Amino acid sequence: MAQEFKEKTITVNLRAVFAKPTTKRAINSSHVLKKLVRKETRLKELKISNKVNELIWSRGRFNAPRKMTVKVIAEKGNGIIMLPEEKYEAKKDKKDQKGKAPEKAKEEAKKTEEKVEAKKTEEKKEAKAPIKEKATAKAEEKK
Repeated sequence: MAQEFKEKTITVNLRAVFAKPTTKRAINSSHVLKKLVRKETRLKELKISNKVNELIWSRGRFNAPRKMTVKVIAEKGNGIIMLPEEKYEAKKDKKDQKGKAPEKAKEEAKKTEEKVEAKKTEEKKEAKAPIKEKATAKAEEKK
């Protein structure tokens, strides 16, 4: 069984991509990359960073790279595939943010409710005003 790790650098040979039709090489290379990294690291879920995706597509749809050196960061059974020069910043736990986030959300909800109520009252006033004007205009015509 594979050893556990936090960070690992792997060189992946993407020769399997070139067995596919030329029009689908860049599309399929991300699938092949995930498959080979999953086999090497035994991680359940893998996500590809934007930089790796840009590298795959940098030469166009037809000319995918033959080899790639990537860095895999393992985190709670999931992995992130990045370029070796990319820096990784771990996300903060949601437990730390629980106390702060609901207060801000409540404040924002109150503000939006106030705005909606203000708009409704303005619309009602505007709707009533033309009716009064029409009624006065008709009364003047009759005179």
